[in-house]
Order: sequence, then C-alpha cells, then structure tokens
Amino acid sequence: MIENIYRPFKVIISEIKQLSENVRLFRLKLDREIDYLPAQFFMLGVWGAGEVPISVASTSGRDPYIEFGIRKVGKVTGALHELKAGEAVWMRGPFGNGFDLKTAHGRDIIFVAGGIGILPLRALINHILMERHFFGRLFLIYGSKRPSEMLFSDEIPLWKEAGIDVILTVDIKDGLWRGYTGVVTEHIDRIKTDFREACSYICGPEVMIENTVKELSLRGMPDHLINISLERRMKCGIGKCGQCYHGIEYICINGPVYTYEDIKKRLALYGA
Repeated sequence: MIENIYRPFKVIISEIKQLSENVRLFRLKLDREIDYLPAQFFMLGVWGAGEVPISVASTSGRDPYIEFGIRKVGKVTGALHELKAGEAVWMRGPFGNGFDLKTAHGRDIIFVAGGIGILPLRALINHILMERHFFGRLFLIYGSKRPSEMLFSDEIPLWKEAGIDVILTVDIKDGLWRGYTGVVTEHIDRIKTDFREACSYICGPEVMIENTVKELSLRGMPDHLINISLERRMKCGIGKCGQCYHGIEYICINGPVYTYEDIKKRLALYGA
C-alpha cells in the first residue's frame, strides 16, 4: 500500500521489451500493493536525469507487475532507455483520475487509439476483458503512422479471439501491410453499432482526439459517453510546473481523463 504518493520509491526492472524502434515496454517488479485505474499515470525517474509522467500500460488486479510503455523523446526517457533488466527506477504515484467504466455498463464500447495512445487503452481493454459480462460489443480502431510503429502486434490477435472487432490503419503502408490506410476517423463507419447508445474511450494525438470526438458526436454519441485521455499534456504531476494548464485547469490534477461533456462545461464556466 502506498502511504505517500509524492514520495518516490525504488522499483527493479524485471523485463524490457522492444515494441518499436523508439518505444520500449518496461515491466517493473512490485514489492508492495498498488491499486490503479487505466489511464492513471506515475512519475518515473532516473537519479540525476529527472522524472517524467508515464501512463500505466498494465492492468491492476490482473497483472502481478506494473508496466509502462516509454517512447524515447528526451533526456529522461533517453536515460530510461539506457537502463537494463535488473537495474532500478524511481517511481511515485498513481496520479490522475483514470477511466470511469460505470457509464459503459451494458453498452457497446469503441476504443480509438492513435500512436502510443494504445498504451493506456491496452490497460483499459484488458480490464474490460476481465469483466466482459458487464459490457456489450467491443470495437477498436487503432492507427499509426507506419506498420513498424504499431504496438502490441502480438496481443492484437488475442484481443480478436476475445471478441473485439479490431480495425487497424496506417498513414503510410509498406509492401507487407494488409490492413487499412488513412486516419482513424475514416473508418468509424466500419463500426456497426448504435452510436447513440455506445460509449467511447479515446487516446492519441490531440488533432486525432478532436476529429474523433467531432465524428462520434455527429453520429449521435452523447457527450457524457465520449471519454478522452489528455495524458500527453502532463509534466510534474502535482500542478506546480504549469505545463498542463489548459486555459481552464491543471490536467494532471483534474484529469487526465475527461468526458466531452466535462470539457464543454469547463469551457463555458471559464469562458475559454
């Protein structure tokens, strides 16, 4: 049990898996009980390099470890990529609110992921599969720039076997690609559901999120059933650095998950 989420503690890396050219999956061995929700995040640090917020990719209550997918983009993530199994990282958390599943009970669910947005959605997908009887049909639209950048290619067939209707799409195909091409919004109509009664969970680049929300809304999906993770905007995790201030509030404190209804209310309230 974590007594103080602001105090970092040392965790040993048990395994590192290369997911793509610049994304690695870190599996950490836990020596304490940690409960967390899909889309919550932790601060991961390397002594002397700093720390960085990373959304959890594993599923609490299912996995006896905790996993994070980390893309190498800067000083801290570069230092994390230099580590090897058996070495330690510093971790604190969890922070944020995570995805709410109560409104999804009894409904068809649409997951929409762009790029590394599949990481927190992977945690959610596996959580929902643990409680499969609570939900209707499951759909996943997952887009990446190139086939080589698509993550969890070994797990996607398992999701299909579990009954998820998976649509994969890339911006730039290669000679071996047999899936779809184009942005994720071009394939929403391949999903055969009543959008007025379905629920969605979205994570990815902001332009993808904005366009996906627009398309789902146009098809009649209620604002309170469109769930969005804005995890890309976070920095310190405790509302001190101002990096995630979005004109209305600090996303690391009040988010990173919002419904479209939440966002519209906040924009109206703050006049943003």
